[in-house]
Amino acid sequence: MAKSIQDNNHLYNFLSPLVQFGTRCHYQRFDVHGLDNLPTDGAYIIAPCHQQALMEPLAVLNFAPKPPVFLARADIFEKPVFRAILTFLKILPVYRIRDGQSNLTKNNDIFDRSRDVLLDGFPLCLMAEGRHNDRHHLLPMGKGMFRIAGETQLKLGDHPLYIVPTGIDFDEYERPYSNLVVNIGKPIPVQPFMKDFRDNEPLALNEMRTALASALSPLMHDIRCEEHYDEIFTLCNVLNRVVRKRDGLSNSAWNRFRVRQKISLELDRRAAQGGDGFDALMADTRRYQQQCRQMRVRERAVPDHWSLPLTLLALLPVVLLAAGVCCIPAVRWLFLFWLVCYPIPFLPTHLITRRLIADSQFRSSVNFGIRFILSIIYAFVIGILMACNGGMWMSRLADLGAWWGLIAVGVVHLGAILAGPTVNALKAIGRNLRYWWLCAVKSRKMKALVESYRKLVASF
Repeated sequence: MAKSIQDNNHLYNFLSPLVQFGTRCHYQRFDVHGLDNLPTDGAYIIAPCHQQALMEPLAVLNFAPKPPVFLARADIFEKPVFRAILTFLKILPVYRIRDGQSNLTKNNDIFDRSRDVLLDGFPLCLMAEGRHNDRHHLLPMGKGMFRIAGETQLKLGDHPLYIVPTGIDFDEYERPYSNLVVNIGKPIPVQPFMKDFRDNEPLALNEMRTALASALSPLMHDIRCEEHYDEIFTLCNVLNRVVRKRDGLSNSAWNRFRVRQKISLELDRRAAQGGDGFDALMADTRRYQQQCRQMRVRERAVPDHWSLPLTLLALLPVVLLAAGVCCIPAVRWLFLFWLVCYPIPFLPTHLITRRLIADSQFRSSVNFGIRFILSIIYAFVIGILMACNGGMWMSRLADLGAWWGLIAVGVVHLGAILAGPTVNALKAIGRNLRYWWLCAVKSRKMKALVESYRKLVASF
């Protein structure tokens, strides 16, 4: 008898923790809220928003108590090698109308297998919107998830089935070492929809879809005003610091996410009301965006910049490390050993994916894959090389022998954990040095930029 996709797989169980570790290291902060909302008394479908290709499933993999089974668009299964890999990763294909009318009947088997996953007590994960989106905006939902839910509930009888709305927010889509926030909401029981499902299935599917959309929107950063999306998104970041300070909130990934939600809700409300004040704010925001592009600075450069003394103080450890590397042999060898063991954080792989991948929502996933595979290969190679000839680094410690290999692999793992904070700190120092350099050499334009920012703050 053929194994089911949810059946235990020893190789999968071995690799899964490694992938979870790599996913967490890919972000500086990986915050999960609402874990206590995952049901313990019944089967459930995890329904995240979808703004990246692979990164949401990897986020789900990090918090699901059992290995989840995913559904993904069928066109990525076309090549046999990809089909084998995706099946190993517990991913099933789902066919859409664009895959051809004749292929839609294949979904009957996929839905049967999906029901079996839930009946066996494993979580099923379907992206709520059915397609990824390059904006912080909830798209309309398809009906496939809800049909699976209704048919599974029929088989479960009185045993409960839930749909768990899950907001996932990336503060930057493409760059590694950004922040990711997972916000798990209250589960939606399917049982209350079953009377309508038996009597009028299309009505029940629409009711479930409306219930999920209403539950999911507050869990994510959902900018509803499409006409002024760019301006509102800019203000969510530019005004974040001043609103956090006003509300007495610390500078954490979770608080920044919640404040972005708060700002966008307020601006969506103003957009609906209209008026000259809102139009003027949008015009001022576009002017600020244009000034930032002309100065080639990030839109958050003005509100998030450090004071000049703090910038110089942050630069001091870098200067001391550089001096130590140049003048003190022990520091030089330690630094070089660390760098040789794990140079991958400093590789600009996101620039490669930007050139090669047309769909921006796939870039972060491909970038993660490149860096993860490189890390695995590099850890394996450096471990062997150090085990064979590690003593060359410090002759007095050459008697450690093969232990050098284990030390090197340990440094790789420690380097992966520290990579996000280290790289982001170095980038922040560089950005702030450039900010103060521009204030010195282009003072008039920087003063105009600061005035534009202050005008935005006063208008909010």
